[in-house]
Amino acid sequence: MTAPFAHQPVSLSPPGAPRRGTVPSAPGLTIARWNDNELLFFDQERRESWIVYPPRTGYRFVRRVIAGGTLVERRRWSVIGGAEEHIFTAATGCAAHGLDCDGQRAIQAAVDSGFNPFA
Repeated sequence: MTAPFAHQPVSLSPPGAPRRGTVPSAPGLTIARWNDNELLFFDQERRESWIVYPPRTGYRFVRRVIAGGTLVERRRWSVIGGAEEHIFTAATGCAAHGLDCDGQRAIQAAVDSGFNPFA
């Protein structure tokens, strides 16, 4: 008999890191899902989600625009259509918006939560 979650990825998060709940440094953001492939935040007040896909993600659908880049998706709950995609590197921030990008909030919340968005 195999363990029921044997197919689940092993977490790279440090011991004691929050897996769900609010992020004190990012008011409004709540950790909804955390695994090696993604970190998902909900923002109830703004009615949107932020998904951080680090370079290590095993998801095949994640676009690789920049080698070693981190994809951050913003999904508004009230708008029909695709996600806004922001590609980040540790050195320059968002490729399109620099450090002034709205996605920087999700990157910083990930770091503050103990999730490495650039590994």
